[in-house]
Amino acid sequence: MSATTSPTYLLTAATGNIGKRLVPLLLGQPSKPTLILPTSNAARLSSQLPATVDKARVHIVEGSIKDPNLIEGLLKKHHVTGVFLCLTGDDELFTTFNLLDAIRQSGCVKHLVYVSACGNYDLDGIQQGALRGMWAGHVTVKFLIEAKLKYGLLPRDQEGGFSYSIVGPTLFFDNDLRSQHAMVSGGFFNEPVGSKGVSRVDSEDIALACAKLLEDDGKQYAGKKIMIGSLKTYTMEETAQLWSQALGKDIKPSFSDAEGLKSYEDRASPFTGAAWARDLRSMFEMFERNEFGMSKEEYQEQVELLGKEASSYDQFVEDTGRLWTSKS
Repeated sequence: MSATTSPTYLLTAATGNIGKRLVPLLLGQPSKPTLILPTSNAARLSSQLPATVDKARVHIVEGSIKDPNLIEGLLKKHHVTGVFLCLTGDDELFTTFNLLDAIRQSGCVKHLVYVSACGNYDLDGIQQGALRGMWAGHVTVKFLIEAKLKYGLLPRDQEGGFSYSIVGPTLFFDNDLRSQHAMVSGGFFNEPVGSKGVSRVDSEDIALACAKLLEDDGKQYAGKKIMIGSLKTYTMEETAQLWSQALGKDIKPSFSDAEGLKSYEDRASPFTGAAWARDLRSMFEMFERNEFGMSKEEYQEQVELLGKEASSYDQFVEDTGRLWTSKS
């Protein structure tokens, strides 16, 4: 990309927790990028954009990101230079590989920013047992996608090649919002985050990291994975205590023993479906076996990228609790 040419980015999941925060960050960048936003609901996405948005720099396209012909066509038509890839779902692997192939076929994309999950998913991590006890499919899929990026791409300077950066977020702050009714009405935090401790992350921080990595365009962070989240990890008891203080009432934790995990799966199944309820239960089992977080060195890499400390989970809980109690 020349110094005088503005970049063009294609974003998946522009209406998601990360995407809706990423769009305004990118539009505020000095390089004035153009954004291509494929979506299954163009009207909803359009309504989410600030009124001050320069519509000439935002192209909303109704269609499915599962259609590789649509994606490849958009990449070529708009000469897209960077892609933000953030997917989840039953067919995440299938859709991701089709999208990666569309990028390869387009011949114009130079850099990809992929949202994975915190942890070492490289070959040495697997050899050290990272897959042992790993039964959550929506997490396990990250191993193969990261392996494809690290070992299965052509170099950027070759036809069809492109560079990449990976973001590894921890457990989202926003997940706690699903427990609002259970906490306010029943005094119960209903997600079994375990006794070992989990790092927590603000979606705003993830979006900021992705914006900076797209802007970096593979200059400093090509081939690197940056963990995003708190250095401190929180157990189920600590989490319940924080919410107790924020709501001014006793909040009981959801435990991660066999009975507690089965109870969680039974509660989740009517809302997520049986397959996803079991998959999420498997993730919480993983948190019970091992602490989920990052090293001090990985945390410092995050601070250097973001230009600030990670957002405070304690402050999020305090602010959210104040908001809920003010409305009750």
